[in-house]
Amino acid sequence: MELTTLNIKLNPLKEAALTEGKSAYVLFNDKNSEAEVFLPSKNKGILLKKTNEGNWSNTQYTLISWKGYVLQENNKAIFGGE
Repeated sequence: MELTTLNIKLNPLKEAALTEGKSAYVLFNDKNSEAEVFLPSKNKGILLKKTNEGNWSNTQYTLISWKGYVLQENNKAIFGGE
């Protein structure tokens, strides 16, 4: 995946509220059709593909663009940011 320089910092969430902890980062490709998420607990990035709804997802994670960005794991918000 060829990435652009745009990256988004996401802060940890607990029960939909900001909490302390290490941040996650998101990089988008130049066409905005793929996003790669880097979680503090993982050694490799997680690739998400753009969906018809305008979000990015794979089987486990969904990145939603709404008033910033929210990353969900199995439909539970785990990171958020602008």
